[in-house]
Amino acid sequence: MKNLSKIIIGIAASLCLWAIPTAQPVKASQTPLSVNIPDGKQAQITNKAIKLNSEDDGTITFEGKTEANAEVTIAKRGGNNRHYKIEADENGHFSKTLKLSTKTKKCNFDITSEDDDDSKSAKTTFTVTNKAYVKPVVESEFSSSSSSSVDEDSLSTASSSSTSTSAAGDMKTDQANGMIVGNANSKIYHTPDQQGYHMNSANAVYFNTEAEAQAAGYRKSLR
Repeated sequence: MKNLSKIIIGIAASLCLWAIPTAQPVKASQTPLSVNIPDGKQAQITNKAIKLNSEDDGTITFEGKTEANAEVTIAKRGGNNRHYKIEADENGHFSKTLKLSTKTKKCNFDITSEDDDDSKSAKTTFTVTNKAYVKPVVESEFSSSSSSSVDEDSLSTASSSSTSTSAAGDMKTDQANGMIVGNANSKIYHTPDQQGYHMNSANAVYFNTEAEAQAAGYRKSLR
């Protein structure tokens, strides 16, 4: 009787093992991707990103190797966010040159690859400092407020005194109530002690001191 019980229990255990599938280890399927670090950039490799500089003209070239004919995505973050997609050749090689805007000071590039089986690679991130970046010139609040307060008086004085020698809308820089007058088009300023210079009043920008004018990106007239 005991032997019969052992046989029945053994058969039941075998049926359970057959009915419940054994868990199998999942193999990681990831597209290979290696991105070259551009030469001569003194790159700093950190845990989060590879830090480097662009060329002097703002260009940066990313090249490397992945799966043959895989799609490589270069995602730019910073400035105008954009995505660039390129296809690797039959040997898996790819290359892409990008040029940063002079308004972009620093940005990140995330590079990934995906093959025909929708298998994706790990992400490689570059933090690029743009060597072609141009800092925008912003006038100080004091400069803006002072220019707006004298604007109407200066224009009325100039128009009444120069109508015989100038066209309508023109002014002379030495008739601006002692203010320093800059030309918004040429970025040149004129001091009251200099020879009067005819200019369109619509382009006039006024400053209290030469330091204010220079801080706003203007240079002094040579005459």
